Amino acid sequence: MTNNNEVPKCILKFIQDSISKIPVIVIGSGASAAYGIAGMGQLANYLKKEIIPTENERELWEEFKQLLNNDVDLESALHKVDISERLEKEVVLKTKELILPKDIEIREKLVLGEVDMPLSLLISHLNETANPQIKVVTTNYDRIVEYAVDYAGIDYYSGFLGKYIQKFDGRFNREKVLNKIEILKVHGSLDWYTNSVNEVLALPDSFQNAENLFPTMVTPGKNKYQLTHDDPFRTLITRVDSVFLEAKSLLIIGFGFNDDHIQPKLMQKMRSSQTPIIIISKELTLKTREFIKTNEDSKILGIEEYGDGSNLVFPNRDDLKINLSIWELKEFIKTFT
Repeated sequence: MTNNNEVPKCILKFIQDSISKIPVIVIGSGASAAYGIAGMGQLANYLKKEIIPTENERELWEEFKQLLNNDVDLESALHKVDISERLEKEVVLKTKELILPKDIEIREKLVLGEVDMPLSLLISHLNETANPQIKVVTTNYDRIVEYAVDYAGIDYYSGFLGKYIQKFDGRFNREKVLNKIEILKVHGSLDWYTNSVNEVLALPDSFQNAENLFPTMVTPGKNKYQLTHDDPFRTLITRVDSVFLEAKSLLIIGFGFNDDHIQPKLMQKMRSSQTPIIIISKELTLKTREFIKTNEDSKILGIEEYGDGSNLVFPNRDDLKINLSIWELKEFIKTFT
């Protein structure tokens, strides 16, 4: 590693200019993994272990498990095997069963001051500007973003109205919600449900085992694309498309560029404009690196872990190693505060 104990001034200016534009924040699974929330690999193992097929389903389920054992990723495996509707529902239920306990544990630790929440610091900083209109897009089911916004003491709107029994409303341009942070959860949330008359509700965790309520979450598989043609997902994805189109800068945290729902418009924005974009991750995926390197005229900075410091990735020059861990959000924030 080069002996570089400071962020170069030109990079510092790029970061500070990007943040001053109030970036649209994109949160991927890498941001939640830092808190111990299970990723796709852990979910695949959990599904293999916990789901028990019926006799009629056994052959296809074994085929699915064999794909996973052959290192096919979860999403691809569920696309290759046409599992039953019952098994699709089991995938949703087991996904929630795996993630919810850790989500609740994180919430409790945050309240007790036992865990840091750098995202809350970032949102607080952005909210200090005049008319901030902060927007957060996430593919995660967990509620890390909501906890961070709550901890910052700021109101948010995620498409629902109400307090304890929230109903999906989805009118993001109304005057009542213009001054709130928008949280756009394109794959649903641990506390979203659909009832027997197809109302989409956000409810306290005590409802999780209630009859006639089913989790409203888009999990990997063929059904993923069918679900997104209906609300709440249709409205949310349409809103995300317009948010990306209007973005003056983007801050992407722990997102691997593997999601077909938000990726097309995000990629289009990154390719076709001079919008400054910062991508932070413990490890930039091959797809992310390839995208950065093949868009030489774009204003993109990738930041990933390298030893005890960070590796900075650019579209039009060699990588740069520095002795500062600015790939971690807490350290990244120090570059502009």
